[in-house]
Amino acid sequence: MQDKQLNFFMSSKNILVTAPSEMCGNLKLLIDQNPDFFTHTPLEQYEPFIQREESDALKALLHTFTFVVYGSLGNAKYFIRWVKEHEQMDVIQNLVHFVMDKPAAQFLEKNGVPAIMPRENARPIDIMEFMLRVSKEGKTLYPKSKEKAEEMPGLLHELQMPVAEFTVSREKELQSGTLKSHRLKFSDEDPKVILFHNRSSVTRSVTAFPNLNLSEKVIISGSAGVTQMLVDKAIEPGFEAEGSWPSIGELIQKEILS
Repeated sequence: MQDKQLNFFMSSKNILVTAPSEMCGNLKLLIDQNPDFFTHTPLEQYEPFIQREESDALKALLHTFTFVVYGSLGNAKYFIRWVKEHEQMDVIQNLVHFVMDKPAAQFLEKNGVPAIMPRENARPIDIMEFMLRVSKEGKTLYPKSKEKAEEMPGLLHELQMPVAEFTVSREKELQSGTLKSHRLKFSDEDPKVILFHNRSSVTRSVTAFPNLNLSEKVIISGSAGVTQMLVDKAIEPGFEAEGSWPSIGELIQKEILS
């Protein structure tokens, strides 16, 4: 990164984040603790979504699982909502629950479900290693959002560990009033740093904020895939994370909040 751009970045600490709080891991804590450093305008919203056949099947088989793994606070919230609606709290108390971040752990504990976080900013591989110490044969339940690909189930499949994904939510349309509010906030705060946490966030952001001039911003890319998409559009990121919320949070802490 050129010195001129870096100096600009370090003096422009307001970062645009478009991911919802419930889906951005420990970055939620950074946003809550340092609100003046962020322009947070979530361009994704989710709602409960349960398919009846899946729900009925899981109620009959829930007691056969050993682990439940939560990839986000949102997955935890919507799953516990289903558990309470179907009076399954006694059943899940006998399962081992793993989380990747503190917001999900805190939520579960508030709802009487102790959760294991292998380490701060845990990654899927950290959870897998911990799971293998407990049982190599136990079945894993993975609550998820509809049509949202996540890393953990694929890793479990690769190790031939039984895993069942259970859809508990889906993305819903962003309301016009919410979008208008986000545009006003974006205009008022004029963030100089833009976080693109995934490829879809690039499209969402340029659509939601038609006056966004990326050539005047410093870009944080969430992954190599996002970087390639940006480079194909002749946009060069100033920073690149490693494809996970922990790596994004660590980058922001190191380069901005330290």
